[in-house]
Amino acid sequence: MNKRTIEEELNRTGRILRTTTGISMEPMLKHRKNIVVLEKADGILKKYDIALFKRPNGQYVLHRVLKVREKDYIICGDNSLQKEIVPYKWVLAYASGYYKNGKLISLDDENYKKYLKTLGIRHIKLWIKTKAKSVIKRIKRIFNEKK
Repeated sequence: MNKRTIEEELNRTGRILRTTTGISMEPMLKHRKNIVVLEKADGILKKYDIALFKRPNGQYVLHRVLKVREKDYIICGDNSLQKEIVPYKWVLAYASGYYKNGKLISLDDENYKKYLKTLGIRHIKLWIKTKAKSVIKRIKRIFNEKK
């Protein structure tokens, strides 16, 4: 069977469903537990849209738009601190919804909008957690050197 690429399928149908992989969009999207509804991106996305883009190395990534600029986006996963500059031309699609426990959750849903309001706090907690782990590692290294 000839497998179509994501781009070919989006061009053919305008919409595809894909199971998510990875942890960068947790807690909203869980590794291999959610299916996202992806719509072909024909225009410029908005802040907080979830973009599917393809890096020059061929890797597909599903992350959130944090900022829309003149020629690109600043994008980051909900469970990540690493921001990335993504040119408009890399973006293939955006998520219009996702399935959780077999139920379609629209990104217009009120509970989803409440989740969006927690993103800033979530990134601050993630930053603190990351810094704390780094400090603990340094302290352990210092104590181990003194032994």
